[in-house]
Amino acid sequence: MTRDDIVKAAFRHRDALLSQAFVMLRDWAVAEDVVQDAFIVVMNKWPEFRPGTSVFLWVRQIVHLKSLEALRSRARRFSPLEEELLEQVASCVRDHLGEEAAERQRVRREALQRCMAGLSERCLRLLSGFYADEQSCEAMGEEQNRSANAVRLALSRLRKQLQDCVSRQLPILEAKG
Repeated sequence: MTRDDIVKAAFRHRDALLSQAFVMLRDWAVAEDVVQDAFIVVMNKWPEFRPGTSVFLWVRQIVHLKSLEALRSRARRFSPLEEELLEQVASCVRDHLGEEAAERQRVRREALQRCMAGLSERCLRLLSGFYADEQSCEAMGEEQNRSANAVRLALSRLRKQLQDCVSRQLPILEAKG
């Protein structure tokens, strides 16, 4: 396996790795930094990867170690109870976030991206305002001269539309592999 093959395989599951880091760190910005640091390790230590093993599991372990490193640098010292709790959280993540789950997450994200590409600019602004900018329905309603209930209803319809679209896209994307 070449360096590019390993890096591509690692990036393929970036969202799952980011989820793992976030579960431990509870901070998206720090989790993103940890995953970036893990990718740097992958790029520098790719010759140490053992062919025949899983790139995802190797990178997941690097993310785990980098997450622990980030936690220790922020909190400095953990009590034995905190260390045990962190290990239990990590164990739970490892048990539930295997390669198949990471692949399902990647396919769902691709399906959602395809569905969102078909939305109007107005719909995208509404979703962005609510989810990315964390605006309230009341605030968005005022900006758009609509009632808060009208905004809630529009968001509900958009979520349903996206859910239906993703459900239609999944079989297509899963068939492509």
